[in-house]
Amino acid sequence: MKAILYARVSSKEQEKEGYSIPAQLRLLKDYAHKNDLKVVKEFIDVETAKQAGRANFGEMIGFLQRNPAIRIILVEKTDRLYRNFRDYVTIDELDLEIHLVKEGEVLSKDSKSHQKFIHGIKVLMAKNYIDNLAEETRKGMLEKAQQGMYPSTAPRGYINNPQSKTIEVDRERAPLVRRMFELYATGNCSLKQLTDSMNQEGLRTRGGSKLGKSAIDSMLKNPIYYGWFKWRGKLYKGTHGPIIAKELFDAVQRAFQNHNKPRYTKRKLPFAGFLTCGICGCAITGEKQKGKYVYYRCTDYKGKCGNTYVRQEEIEEKFGEIVKKIHIEEDVLQLVKDALMESHKDEKAYHDQQIERLNREYSILQNRIDKIYVDKLDGKISEEFYQKCLDQWRGEQDQILERIKAHQNANVNYFEKGLNIFELANKVYSLYLQQTAEEKRQLLNFILLNCTLIKGTLYPTYRKPFDILAKGLTRSNWRPQPDLNRCRRRERAVS
Repeated sequence: MKAILYARVSSKEQEKEGYSIPAQLRLLKDYAHKNDLKVVKEFIDVETAKQAGRANFGEMIGFLQRNPAIRIILVEKTDRLYRNFRDYVTIDELDLEIHLVKEGEVLSKDSKSHQKFIHGIKVLMAKNYIDNLAEETRKGMLEKAQQGMYPSTAPRGYINNPQSKTIEVDRERAPLVRRMFELYATGNCSLKQLTDSMNQEGLRTRGGSKLGKSAIDSMLKNPIYYGWFKWRGKLYKGTHGPIIAKELFDAVQRAFQNHNKPRYTKRKLPFAGFLTCGICGCAITGEKQKGKYVYYRCTDYKGKCGNTYVRQEEIEEKFGEIVKKIHIEEDVLQLVKDALMESHKDEKAYHDQQIERLNREYSILQNRIDKIYVDKLDGKISEEFYQKCLDQWRGEQDQILERIKAHQNANVNYFEKGLNIFELANKVYSLYLQQTAEEKRQLLNFILLNCTLIKGTLYPTYRKPFDILAKGLTRSNWRPQPDLNRCRRRERAVS
């Protein structure tokens, strides 16, 4: 039988630290040989899992679509194949037989519900791993903001200082930025006129392109230029030098008020944009009538389709029935926890290995710092050279400590978040009943991929693995079953 191989490392570090492509390929080829599978093509990716458009993953999908006779993928383990829900859905729609060699699992459309459930959990955990690392990065940036240091790429008029990890005034462009504020504060020019004027004077993007109105508008409303900055919706006093005075910034905001008439903004309703019309495919929008009653209806963007209005109270009640279907029996919960613990071991080994490697790198840098200090005392090197090396190596040590912290937290959160899913499944309905409409919308976003509305009836599509929980995961369909995939392969081999 024909099969393809897929191998991936999610970073250059993994490529060097034992999760290498050659190691994966050896494992998969040995497996193929032992199971009488002929490998017809290999697909390999060495890049970040969250990076858009993994080249060879996309090529593999196209190859499978063009060759319907090849339905078997050999891959080391779950998180080598996909690390987000989109990949999961893409693979699932191809009706493949997936051999997770290191996990000793073969999955197909004929697999038992408990196998699919655990597989879905592993995909969810893989996504949580990415989210955890991203969350730790956001925490580090927030801590930096709280200390008054702008934690991102410097805006126009400033430059990033890699030594101090702060932003500094760009002496070349700062005068142009200041003049931009002064011109608009007069109230004598429109935003378009100001944009044309600043482009003529040479204010440009980093790539050298001319600025548009939206870029100028954003700069004029950015408090960073008078010494403060916004980060995640909160205003912080910066340690960087201001380009303009606060009084000039306020004058510019008053000029905006004089130029722009107030615009009516419709109050956002909790379920607007969350539902799709099941008749014509347009969005379902909400509107308030008589000042207090909220109704949801089709936008009728493609013309009148005949779908009916539904009150928000009725929508909330119907969503409650959808949520209520998600349940997991207590006696099955322990079995699932055991399976989750087993899947966690490999991730923990990776994090422990990375922490050990990073600690070694930190020690090497510390030894360098100690030695160069002695060389400075002995007069072998200049004070300037010593300070330059010290700043560089201290900076590298700071980065190493941040990465160690990220691995430590991701290691813990990987398992804890998995358990939270099961705890949520046991009490999700009672939690839903206690929440506000806005909170219910957030909970539904976590459980559902989408939902359509047809004449007052909701048709949900659950996220994995909640789709299996909604069907009811019980001990009766959890018991180990014969390996139907292996039986099918033997039958085909005989025929």
